[in-house]
Amino acid sequence: MIQNQKNSLFIFILILTSLLFLGACDKKAAPSKAAPAMKAQAASLQTADAKETNAVEEAVTYDKKGKRDPFVSLAVTVVEKPKKGQAPLENYDVSAIKILGIVWNDNGSFAEIVLPDGKAYTLREGMTIGIHEGKVQKIDKDHIVIRERIKDYKGELKSKETILKLREGEE
Repeated sequence: MIQNQKNSLFIFILILTSLLFLGACDKKAAPSKAAPAMKAQAASLQTADAKETNAVEEAVTYDKKGKRDPFVSLAVTVVEKPKKGQAPLENYDVSAIKILGIVWNDNGSFAEIVLPDGKAYTLREGMTIGIHEGKVQKIDKDHIVIRERIKDYKGELKSKETILKLREGEE
C-alpha cells in the first residue's frame, strides 16, 4: 500500500511539472528597449562580414594554366611495354644496349650491338632503336648518338640524346 502511494505521488509530481513547463512555453517575453539597437548592430556586422567574404573570395583565385600538377610525382617514370610486332631493337631501353664494334668505310659506317637477351644486331644511321623509338643520328668511330623523344613529367615530348660509347671506361 505504501508502494502504491509512492507511485501515485510520483505520477502526480510528474504531471504537475509537465504542466508547469508547458504553461511557461506559451508566454511570450516582452521585447526590450535595446532590441532595435541590437538588430541594427547585427545588420551592420552582417554587411561587414559579407564585404570581407567578397574580398577574400576575390583575392583567392588560382589559375593552374601553365603549371604542373603538384600531386604528380616527379620521380616516377612510366616505361611502356613493347608492342607486338615491333623489331627486337625496339624492345629494350637504349641504355641497356652494348656496342661490340664499329666499322666504317667510304659508303658509311655501321655498328654491331648486343641486346640484353644476348642477341647481336647491326645498326645503321637512321634506324629506329629503343622503347622510346629513338633514331640513330650518327655512328662515329668510337660512339653512337641516338636521339629519343621522351615524355616529361608534364606529358610533353622532349628530345633526349643518348651517347653509347664503344668502350664504357672512356669519357
